[in-house]
Amino acid sequence: MTVIKGRISGARIAEIHLDGDRITKVLTHQSNRSDQQGPSEDIRIAPGFIDIQVNGFSGIDFNQPDFQGDDLVDVCRNLIETGVTVFCPTLITADCNRLARNITEIRKACQNHPLIRSMVLGIHLEGPYINPEDGPRGAHPADHVLHPDWDEFERLFRLGQGLVRMVTVAPELPDGLAFIKKASQSGLVVGIGHCNPEPDIVDQAVRAGARISTHLGNGTHQMLDRHKNYLQKQLAHDGLMASIICDGPHLPDYFVKNVVRAKGRAKVILITDATAASHAPPGRYCFGDLEVEADDDGALRHSGTSYLAGSTLTMERAIENCANFAGIPLVSAINMATVNPARLFEGISGKLEKDQRADLVLFKTKRKQIRIERVYLAGRLLYSAEEVT
Repeated sequence: MTVIKGRISGARIAEIHLDGDRITKVLTHQSNRSDQQGPSEDIRIAPGFIDIQVNGFSGIDFNQPDFQGDDLVDVCRNLIETGVTVFCPTLITADCNRLARNITEIRKACQNHPLIRSMVLGIHLEGPYINPEDGPRGAHPADHVLHPDWDEFERLFRLGQGLVRMVTVAPELPDGLAFIKKASQSGLVVGIGHCNPEPDIVDQAVRAGARISTHLGNGTHQMLDRHKNYLQKQLAHDGLMASIICDGPHLPDYFVKNVVRAKGRAKVILITDATAASHAPPGRYCFGDLEVEADDDGALRHSGTSYLAGSTLTMERAIENCANFAGIPLVSAINMATVNPARLFEGISGKLEKDQRADLVLFKTKRKQIRIERVYLAGRLLYSAEEVT
């Protein structure tokens, strides 16, 4: 049995007991400021971070035509260093044969490698059923954008053998609403994004089963009607959670604050939209068929243009940014990377509770900045800052 001590939410001192891959006991007491502070009181403990939109990481792009699923081993090891213990490999718009191939690669990697299997929550298909217009399409290749086709999608769904768990769709496309309904009834988490719907279509999409706005504020037109637009409608809709890319280049601080205030802290999910350029030095990388360039300022752009294409963000930085941008406590931002995304999926809670899998992040903080010290995955210590310094 392992006992981990530190502070958890609410400034409480906790002893978390682990046995095998499970949390068996959580004992807490309120900290007394007059008490002499011990080393364990410098350590904060959070559940493992959850990232539902990861296109690649540490030099590996999941959208390459020659992507090898075995490369996910190194991806997982590097994600662990950023506190992420569960993630969704994300495939963007591409030829359906490539999507089928890369879904198969991820599925086989999960079958063959326990580490990958323990960290992959499910595949997120962000496309190809998105709006083809410039603006909403974002960096997705126009040649492979399609109208929703359930029969075609079902082939990809079946190839995943239960691993495809999320899909992002433009609801205004022909058969878009019917597709959302079938996907939702099939147990998929449905996001709306890269879209241009009238406000009433957003209502219909939610009634059909859509649950989240994918990277709200990005994959949009440069110019919109100041009041009647799909961005305002999604902000106001109580039936939609919202994921946001909290890196600065994608969203300014005041927009992040607006989203947190409009949706409420319980309905905001932090994502990284990470790519091969995340957790990697500045330079040129591949993102699907695009060449992208990571600048010193952290922005990732289609090479030779000013257009953003994915990000270099990591989750611990997203949490810091959200806390600072929105002016909220760090614990609230952490919930946006743990409890909130877990609400979308069965089988995880994003909480430090008895009988939950023992995924823990131990960290120190200074002025809302996070330094990760140790990360446990299913009860096993897989990262320690002491061992790499």
